[in-house]
Amino acid sequence: MQKFFKDAKEHALRDAPKETCGIVVDNIYYPCVNISDTPKDNFAIHPKDYLKIRSKGIFQYIVHSHPEGGDASEPDKKACKASKIPWYVYLIPQDEWQIINP
Repeated sequence: MQKFFKDAKEHALRDAPKETCGIVVDNIYYPCVNISDTPKDNFAIHPKDYLKIRSKGIFQYIVHSHPEGGDASEPDKKACKASKIPWYVYLIPQDEWQIINP
């Protein structure tokens, strides 16, 4: 298993019950600040994080957590499709990863 899974999981557990978010470039997880107005249910990557990580290379994955568990939401699926890259969702209660493909 890639190290970025471990790093993203640690981030998710540390910041629960808020959703966490991050970006993977070259198999390295870069944690981002969640600036959503409803961080227990949604995430929004801080623009400064997005720009800083963009300079590292091509985005491989967007990663976020679901502290309450549950499958990827319809807004998650739509946003993943718009991003044109795969997303990983860490389901905290189930200790499982889910992938969404664009």
